[in-house]
Amino acid sequence: MGKLFGTFGVRGIANEKITPEFSLKMGMAFGTMLKREGREKPLIVVGRDTRVSGEMLKEALISGLLSIGVDVIDVGIAPTPAIQFACRYFNTDGGAVITASHNPPEYNGIKLLEPNGLGLKKEREAVVEELFFNEDFDRAEWYEIGEVREEDIIKPYLDAIRSRVDIEAIKKRKPFVVVDTSNGAGSLTLPYLLRQLGCKVVSVNAHPDGHFPARNPEPNEENLRGFMKIVKALGADFGVAQDGDADRAVFIDENGNFIQGDKTFALVVKAMLQENDGGLVVTTIATSHIIDELAKQYNGEVIKTRVGDLIVSRALLEHNGLVGGEENGGVIFPDFVLGRDGAMTTAKIVEIFAKSGKKFSELIEELPRFYQVKTKRHIKGDRHAVVEKVARIAEQKGFKIDTTDGTKILFDDGWVLVRASGTEPIIRIFAEARSEEKAGDYLNLGLELLEEAIKT
Repeated sequence: MGKLFGTFGVRGIANEKITPEFSLKMGMAFGTMLKREGREKPLIVVGRDTRVSGEMLKEALISGLLSIGVDVIDVGIAPTPAIQFACRYFNTDGGAVITASHNPPEYNGIKLLEPNGLGLKKEREAVVEELFFNEDFDRAEWYEIGEVREEDIIKPYLDAIRSRVDIEAIKKRKPFVVVDTSNGAGSLTLPYLLRQLGCKVVSVNAHPDGHFPARNPEPNEENLRGFMKIVKALGADFGVAQDGDADRAVFIDENGNFIQGDKTFALVVKAMLQENDGGLVVTTIATSHIIDELAKQYNGEVIKTRVGDLIVSRALLEHNGLVGGEENGGVIFPDFVLGRDGAMTTAKIVEIFAKSGKKFSELIEELPRFYQVKTKRHIKGDRHAVVEKVARIAEQKGFKIDTTDGTKILFDDGWVLVRASGTEPIIRIFAEARSEEKAGDYLNLGLELLEEAIKT
């Protein structure tokens, strides 16, 4: 049997791998599983990001669900976290999101959701895969075919976010925020949310366009160089940029500097530990040790997982965690949405900024000081096997290692992580230390070990 699902959902080139036929079968497989689990008339919420292939794939998926006798709520274009929120809001039996997140415009994909909005459990993914590949579908009789209705989730989602922050404090300071939603699903939410919170807002790349004409939807420093200049030139308090499905938020300070996702996550962690007199934080093996330092200072506890927001979300649910996040700008508020939420993250950061009375750069400067550097290497062949070789070589050389996800070499003042990407033919190398020089040294060590592993 083939393999469908990656870390979270399935992704590929639209109309090559992710075709209407593929989406139709996915809907039929998902619906069949739900019916066999005993749900007489399952209800599923379906939405998509702005990609040009999205409507085609969404309609095919819905057709598959209807043919099995599943009722569908179609929320149209919406951020992934809004669709996850919709699962609980509409009390559904699950959900499906047509998205390829930060990937280039030619990609698309499908994420299946549990009734609580969390990504589908591995055991249930396996059932969907078996039904998909065997084409073992339980088609409904003509009079039992499902029905579809359209609903708005944007307003309830934004209302719920606003209820979770101090709007009066934000209105009092009236932050000036520049927003870049990458022509993605966040174009329908983030600029409006910030205005509703009382911010002065300037939007760029905020018209929905699945060609992503302005920039690659991945909100990294390279893709945001033009945006960084805009933030500084306009004299804004800070800028915020999103990816294609708006589950992440990346920030630029008032000087036009790119802020690593670890640091904005750290701002949220610091505030929430203070507000709750401690709590459990879940993050990944690749996230800065700033989080560990803050936990020591503010009565917190940290659990480290493998990389992936679905993995972090599951750990938060299992351990009743307070907040979770990753180094890429994804923050998870488990009592709200069991997944990364760019709009909720932005609202919380705006609140923190407004209450502080400080500049954005000053808030960052107050965090425990660590320096992080990153690079990547394109790899042909089995990249996971290469990373396993790195672990063996590092162990032979006497280094202390952690193989939770990839190979992480630990030092008293920092670390280096060599990890295979779960979605691309690359190996990433992250290094961190209390000085820039040491961080560079550890990055070079990771590269040297990787080269040695490739050659052997």
